[in-house]
Amino acid sequence: MSYNEIFLIILIVLSWTIIIISLAPEINKTKHFSTLGPALMIKSTKNAGILDSIAKRLPAKFIGKISTILVVFGGLLAFGMLLYEAILLTIIHIPTSAAPPLNEYLALPLINPFIPLGYGTASLVFAVVIHEMFHGIVARKQGIKVNSVGGLFFIIPIGAFVEPDEKEIMAADPVVRRRIVAAGPGINLIIAAICIALLVFVMMPVSAPLHNGVYVEDSTTLYSGHAIPKGMEITSYGNLTGKQLNNMGTTSMITPGMANVTLFNGKTESIQSVPTGVAIMDLISGCPAESAHVPADSIIYNISDAAGSHVIYNINTLGNVLDNIKPGTQINMTVITFKGGETFKTYSMQTVSTYSYYAKHDPTANRASYKDESFIGVQISYSGIGYASIDSMHSLVFGSQITGPGFYETLGLPLLGLSPIPGSLAHLFSTPFNSYIFFGIANTLYWIFWIDFLLGIMNALPLSILDGGQFFKDTLNIASRKERLKFLRDENNVKKIYYAIGIFVFMLLMYIIIAPRVI
Repeated sequence: MSYNEIFLIILIVLSWTIIIISLAPEINKTKHFSTLGPALMIKSTKNAGILDSIAKRLPAKFIGKISTILVVFGGLLAFGMLLYEAILLTIIHIPTSAAPPLNEYLALPLINPFIPLGYGTASLVFAVVIHEMFHGIVARKQGIKVNSVGGLFFIIPIGAFVEPDEKEIMAADPVVRRRIVAAGPGINLIIAAICIALLVFVMMPVSAPLHNGVYVEDSTTLYSGHAIPKGMEITSYGNLTGKQLNNMGTTSMITPGMANVTLFNGKTESIQSVPTGVAIMDLISGCPAESAHVPADSIIYNISDAAGSHVIYNINTLGNVLDNIKPGTQINMTVITFKGGETFKTYSMQTVSTYSYYAKHDPTANRASYKDESFIGVQISYSGIGYASIDSMHSLVFGSQITGPGFYETLGLPLLGLSPIPGSLAHLFSTPFNSYIFFGIANTLYWIFWIDFLLGIMNALPLSILDGGQFFKDTLNIASRKERLKFLRDENNVKKIYYAIGIFVFMLLMYIIIAPRVI
């Protein structure tokens, strides 16, 4: 998305917001229109009977009770994620040029480039409608009148709303009111859990990789016309096949140079000759390899010192060789370049200690043992490719890592370009019926999960404009019934805590948005 497009989107959002807020006093006087911040609400008083009908058929009181637990969990999770990101931004310096565009902070189709128009819009409308409906359903089950229902607009239609009678809901017991407030984000989290469970326990088991290879996530051209295309599967590399491919970068014994790989594109296999070995992707400024003018985009063939010559088969070999060379040793490193043909050239350099590098660039990661290990200053990868086992890709795109260390990766699939699942990757798996329909269902389940999960936990935050704000205030009022917390019976004390927490959360949000642009 270009800067002009981003500017236009921001201008439209700001213009809409200014217009709606400025006209809010007049809009709110009408019978069928109202405002909710910058959103326009179109009301109807004739459809509340639908909520009564649904409330009679559902265990709405139980949903309200379980939702209070889910909102506590969701609010803590969202707060923890915000705090974690704020700490990372403080520790890790991000160049201002790498700061995400402002439109990426808005989870709206057409505005956020990572949210697909079809899946994103359908999932967002569904999430907002079900969110608001369950506020009303639980309210009716608790005997609270619903004055109106209707549609909610913020530039585009984004869902619905339910408007319980304000006097009745504010007069209700805080325990009841909290259940009504919690029902919206609670049902979002319930639906998110159902969708991810269907993906993991229903969709994933009936789909399997067609081959036992590795998926090419990224590829660099070391030899013009012979790069391994991104999105392909490597089913064999030299004499390596199957599970051996998963660790080829650290265990391969293929002699550096050209080697044959078998590639699978989802339909056919083909054989291609590619540069193979430990590839130098970049040089670290001020280090021996740069001073010796070693070329990037080359393959390390061997390293020689007084003890002999060592062929560098893989990344572990390179590490072991350098670890056993005393810092300050004069070495010769032979590399292979592939521009205009396969060419061998040797470069002489004096190693430095790994300790000296970390002392300058990352002191917290330094170790005393590094004083005896040589360092030459090259950034490397195996054969210039980034890859992952096809099994791990299979579990990743179907969300099975959501409860483990891959939690952020599962949520970040859209940013990784893996949701909707790319056709090049989808074709590498078998399906029980038409693959387009199958992966259409899988993508739909993922996006319903993604939108509902984020809507649920963000609405659980204790901000006055969100459900979590009223939920938090009611929680304080309920807690005041305990004798040891009787100071909360003073409304001023409740307000101080409520606003203090709200301001802190708001400042966290602002810090996350602003810090990458100014620090």
